Amino acid sequence: MRYLFLMLLIFSSFALAKNQTVYYEPSLVELKGVIKDLKFPGPPNYESIKNGDADETGAYLILNNPIDVILPSKLKNDSNDNDEPEENVKILQLAVENDSDWTKIKKGNYVQLTGTLFHCLTAHHHTRVLLWVEKVKVLSMQKAENIKLDISSEDQQFMSHEHLQSST
Repeated sequence: MRYLFLMLLIFSSFALAKNQTVYYEPSLVELKGVIKDLKFPGPPNYESIKNGDADETGAYLILNNPIDVILPSKLKNDSNDNDEPEENVKILQLAVENDSDWTKIKKGNYVQLTGTLFHCLTAHHHTRVLLWVEKVKVLSMQKAENIKLDISSEDQQFMSHEHLQSST
């Protein structure tokens, strides 16, 4: 009976586990995950590369665990700010501060990225939340060809509206 109670307690603690809560800029975040290249249609219509739209291929971080992104408390009442809370974020589009860091951001690499988060704003932003990368630490170079696009249902819904074409 004690064994059953202990097992129930352990499994219920996993079920109650929450996503890590992080804050939008100016707060720095440190996140780990795998780099994946994704392709979206760009200008002029942002609908179909096959039908003539430009190819917007970029680097994305598939997080180990989903995050919830909230506003820093001092900005919650700032109506001019574009940032809005997002839950269950598993993928981030990357904006890289230092051009030299692009050599470390390769498909398949397992990385630890440090930077600030901001909410999507333009048609060129293909995830709900983006990471302005300030520091890159490569933890391993997997160079995996077929990295599974393991994202949340909320991310899938957003990206389906963005017309994800294919992963590269």
